[in-house]
Amino acid sequence: MRQKDLKQTATRIYSNPGEAIQGEKVSVQARKIHKPTICSGTGSHQIHQTRLEGTVFCVIDRPLNYIRDVTTN
Repeated sequence: MRQKDLKQTATRIYSNPGEAIQGEKVSVQARKIHKPTICSGTGSHQIHQTRLEGTVFCVIDRPLNYIRDVTTN
């Protein structure tokens, strides 16, 4: 997905240090992506962590409560 398309899907853009986004699925574009590391978890539920640098833009594709919303509708 191009950055133009990502920006069109965004409803709010956070750009201050310390602000965060959280979601079940996140699309990201960055100039430099560092090697991912495994933080914690067991089996297939491992948490990966990485650092993005340069011009970074992230959009939440699916919020955390996506699975609960689908089952209740």
